[in-house]
Amino acid sequence: MAEVLEKTRGVERTGQPPTIQDVARALGMHKSTVSFALSGKGTLAAGTRDHIISVARQMGYEPNPLAQRLASGHRNQAVCIVTGILDMGLATEKILLIQRELVGHGLEIPIYTCPYGPADSRTQADQVRQICRQRPRAVVCASQLIADNVFDELELYQAAGGVVISYDSVVPLACDQVIFDRENNANQAARYLLERGHRKLGIAMSSKVDWVASGSSFAQPDRMAGFIRALGEFGATFRPDFVFKLGAYELGGKELAEKFLALDERPTALCIVNDYVALAFMVEVMRKGVRIPHDLSIVGHDNQLVASYCPVPLTSSSQPAEEIARSVVKLLLDRLNGSDDEPRNIIIRGQMVERDSVSS
Repeated sequence: MAEVLEKTRGVERTGQPPTIQDVARALGMHKSTVSFALSGKGTLAAGTRDHIISVARQMGYEPNPLAQRLASGHRNQAVCIVTGILDMGLATEKILLIQRELVGHGLEIPIYTCPYGPADSRTQADQVRQICRQRPRAVVCASQLIADNVFDELELYQAAGGVVISYDSVVPLACDQVIFDRENNANQAARYLLERGHRKLGIAMSSKVDWVASGSSFAQPDRMAGFIRALGEFGATFRPDFVFKLGAYELGGKELAEKFLALDERPTALCIVNDYVALAFMVEVMRKGVRIPHDLSIVGHDNQLVASYCPVPLTSSSQPAEEIARSVVKLLLDRLNGSDDEPRNIIIRGQMVERDSVSS
């Protein structure tokens, strides 16, 4: 053993972590023999295997997880989550719920965030291609703000034996999908206001809706379709000047307040597609004397915890994050356990949660 360890001193002096080649060189063995011993494969004698493992440990050798993953193909325990957005809201909450549940099943769950925007679709596809080259056991795709050409890469990965689960909006890939019905979400919010007598309705949502023309699966058009359908069902007029495209979260709420207050004619009710936007908007307009719900009724979307703590508790159309996460995990575990069913779609719908921000 002393003679073997003497051969490792050159490695120690370089300051670099020892490689499997260094271990093999110190032992005077072929790299493949050392690899078999460390991976538990092959038919090495127990004494030889123990000796190799002992020397590797004393040298401070640690396996390269990427190399192990590549060597084991899709049989490893890595499940990559790919997303176009990490935020302070439900996008991140769903990812963390999925990650926490899957870690409990002994899986390794790295999270990859892709840049998003009209100029980023090629970059997204390149990044996902590199992820797939690592041969994770599965890829979970949070499809919000993911460009359609990413699914070309995932289709190739799936054809090579990988598992793909997508959730959020409908994607152009024959894989298991958990779809949140945003059209129904917006439709029931608008109907809630229309049923209470409002006919001058506005809707406020993210300006990222504009990226759809560049090939994104972002689902804001579904919300608009649901909103417009509700107006038609009640004979109410769609007002393009009551459609507000905004930035995100509190700054978006401030921007919405400025646009709303500048109108000569204002809607009597608003569907605001984010509870944090609704909170900031509510604070800003109330400072200017707008009474909620007496002068303006508001319905939020998502029903996050913050909805209960708005200056006037916010009625909201929910997005059931826990149900979405549970459904994703169930589909994934079914696939990892060998299910070869045809691709399945699970549709998730929210519910209206009534509070005090809508006049009756």
